[in-house]
Amino acid sequence: MAVVGEPYGLTGRVKLHVYSDDRRSLAGFRRWWMAAPGAGAGWVPVAPEECAVRGEACVAKLPGVDDRDQAFARKGWRVAVARSEFAPSGENEYYWADLIGKKVINRDGVELGSVSGLLDLGPHEVLKVAAVAGEILIPFVARYVDAVDLGGGVIRVDWGVDY
Repeated sequence: MAVVGEPYGLTGRVKLHVYSDDRRSLAGFRRWWMAAPGAGAGWVPVAPEECAVRGEACVAKLPGVDDRDQAFARKGWRVAVARSEFAPSGENEYYWADLIGKKVINRDGVELGSVSGLLDLGPHEVLKVAAVAGEILIPFVARYVDAVDLGGGVIRVDWGVDY
């Protein structure tokens, strides 16, 4: 959901770089999961004391972080929220987290690979598909995406192997 940036002020608050279009999205959750940078870092539950948008920044007060030095020590920590806490998505709306790992199959029945991530390029998102021959980028729009079957783990697309 976010990564901790630089300190905000002198009282232990931190700026958050939120991955959502809505910087206020984290404020609605009472419990976050945080992990220090690095592959081996474990996730720990955190109940933020405060989370608000201040100008262009999302600012949070974390428990036990009471000065600028402690806030700086949290820079780079990852912030997540349990998927079970998300609001239900609407019809033809998907959380990016739900698309990661799904197989991508074209109209000819050829498996192109699996979704490794998404890019937000402004007008629309783009599926990053990890394929045998590298990475394939497919616009996530109705013109190219025929169906998304979250339960079946498949995204069907109108996309050629050689595009």
